[in-house]
Amino acid sequence: MAQRPARPAAPRPPSRPARPAVGAAPPAPPPAPARPAPPAPPPSPVPRPAQAPAGTPVPAARIAPYLFGFDRAEAPAPGWLTELYDASNLRFAGAYIDGPPVAGNPPESFTISARRPVRHWMDRLPAATADGWGTVFFYIGYSSSHDTSADPSTHPPAGQPTPERGRLHAQHIKTIIGDRNPGWAGGVVMVDNENSAKLDLDSRPEQPLRDYYLALCEELVLPGPGDAPPMRPGFYLHSPVAVPLLRARPDLFVWDVEIDVNDKGSTNTVIPPFDPAHPTRIEVGEPHTLVTLRPVLVTPPPGGAAPAWNAWPVGRQFRFYVDHMPQRGSPITRVRRSLTPTKPIDFDCALVRNPAFPVAEPRVTAFGGRPDPQVLRGTFAEPVRGGATGAPPMMRLHLLGLRRPGPHPETTPALAAEPDAPIVAVPPERPTVVFSQLRGGVPVEWRLQRGAWVRTVLPTLTGISARRIRALAAARQSDRSVHLFTVSSGHRLYAQRRPADGPWCEPAPMAGDLRLHPFSSLAVASRGRTVEVVFLDRESRLVNAWWSRGGEWPGKAHTVVDKAAPLLPGGALVALAPTQEDLLALGIGRDLRLHLADYRAGRGWEPPRPLGRPEDRLTPHARFAAQVVTPELVEVCALTHRLHPVVYQLRLSEGSWQAADPRPLPAIPPRPPGDYRPPAPDSPVEAAYGWVFNPFGDATLGRTTTGRSFVTLAANTRGRAAAVSRFLDGNEEWWLYR
Repeated sequence: MAQRPARPAAPRPPSRPARPAVGAAPPAPPPAPARPAPPAPPPSPVPRPAQAPAGTPVPAARIAPYLFGFDRAEAPAPGWLTELYDASNLRFAGAYIDGPPVAGNPPESFTISARRPVRHWMDRLPAATADGWGTVFFYIGYSSSHDTSADPSTHPPAGQPTPERGRLHAQHIKTIIGDRNPGWAGGVVMVDNENSAKLDLDSRPEQPLRDYYLALCEELVLPGPGDAPPMRPGFYLHSPVAVPLLRARPDLFVWDVEIDVNDKGSTNTVIPPFDPAHPTRIEVGEPHTLVTLRPVLVTPPPGGAAPAWNAWPVGRQFRFYVDHMPQRGSPITRVRRSLTPTKPIDFDCALVRNPAFPVAEPRVTAFGGRPDPQVLRGTFAEPVRGGATGAPPMMRLHLLGLRRPGPHPETTPALAAEPDAPIVAVPPERPTVVFSQLRGGVPVEWRLQRGAWVRTVLPTLTGISARRIRALAAARQSDRSVHLFTVSSGHRLYAQRRPADGPWCEPAPMAGDLRLHPFSSLAVASRGRTVEVVFLDRESRLVNAWWSRGGEWPGKAHTVVDKAAPLLPGGALVALAPTQEDLLALGIGRDLRLHLADYRAGRGWEPPRPLGRPEDRLTPHARFAAQVVTPELVEVCALTHRLHPVVYQLRLSEGSWQAADPRPLPAIPPRPPGDYRPPAPDSPVEAAYGWVFNPFGDATLGRTTTGRSFVTLAANTRGRAAAVSRFLDGNEEWWLYR
């Protein structure tokens, strides 16, 4: 039997946390990802913000991006995109949404770039996705005409902009996606603002433009017209310009514009961010560029008193490159002849692989109930070209721990787990069943039996497809029956179940005809004989649906917990049942604080209420985790807007759940100490230095059989992503799984 990690025999100096001895017989050093290769050197330190006078809000430190990408006005030929993917480290492409005007509206109601379908991106999206490319959508709307920084083609005509025109442009976006690429329903669209960083949307002259943008956002998240799908709003701009918009909609996505290199008198440059002399590759990065991502410090308006907070961009455009890629006559053009020199090219970086559906790598879920911490990690697997031996882009799953990894749930080209799909493990205290989704959102189950995983693809209904923003939740009851919940493209809740050793039933609609919010998460808990599901309805209200053993399956019963709709529509949700009498639902509020709603048998629901202090704000797009420690104690781990993990403890006292202020966990050190010695190449883990928690990533909690809680979060540094863990108690360092 494997031993639990030993605690250090003696504390180290306070300037450096002690490292635990981990491993079974020979002690193994703390953690890293599964490749028998020497650890990479720590990344270069990231610039820190200047110190400000006490009491003055300052932005959080800049962070390193994860991946690089590119964008250009017109889509290259599909063969060129395939060749570039295989010959570079570029992993996403900017795609422009353009199409004919909305029926009944004159062409002049739209910018020239938005109404002329000549860019070809909408036609080439499926091929680019099959190649492995992620996508960031851009839509050319209006920019201010009050300065000369924006091209006149983006200036609003006389009498514009207005909120009505903003709603029309949102309908234009949704109609184009619905008609030409319905598989991208619910994706993030960056509305293009071409003005300089001096644009002030709080100023009186720019209030019509601000109202146009906010009306566009309001309409974009609604279904229609007709079958046009809702989409999620974001903005391409100099990020300080976004502050008034983020005050109104804190869950907006941002694509920052911050140029790193430009030629004199221009924002463009002929200096490439790659080595033009490399014979076979186009590798963007150091030493040709060292870019970081800056947060947007969202301050209150004049006279306001709300605490300032940091909004993190999904990505950044950092260079307007006007020469050819690859450069004419460079060696790569002789090796890869279909990669013809092309210009101009804009270069970008991001924290996610696929910005249209911004979920950070890796996907992770905890495997507690073992002697030492284990996690199941899902990572993107590059496509393999070539006929019968080829493989599409997919997600591979690895079960990792402080000792020997595995066994790993099998994924194959024929049954490929969808990249970035959610991973759910049940029961949470000691998982033996794992769920994810295949391409198209088809649920798949792996059951751990006698040390091996048995895979089952769940039945589906003809004509019923999964919502593109994936939602997956599962629970196991005391009779060992397992229940799975998904959301359809029609925004209905569907339930499936199987007895302990029986087959899965077909999906059945739950909660009657109720429609979920198009971006709602799902959470589920088993409470005695009842399975409890929580989600947001189309009005963003928290809803509880349930089914009890012996009742009609899966039932129509549901109740609206709170009509005030205080939670972010697309934010994470967690449900727990500490006792057979209690049900807790947690979510992120529009004020970015953690909110708790609790149910007690015989009393009913208490509506969501914020936990912690007003300044205890979370980052809106990251997941958070919670677990039951005892019937009277629940732990919650979340990521603050400054990317600091914090722990909330909820305690049951006199029939009510109370929370103390969140406790911060130690930071990941930016670099190893001078006496650091890397672990052996075959060590499954290594100490984490220089990594940054990803504001679009997963968080998960587990407990070992020795009663120690551990947390795992998605983290990244330049070009690398990892699952990073630590115990909630003790003085061990953060470690990462190799």
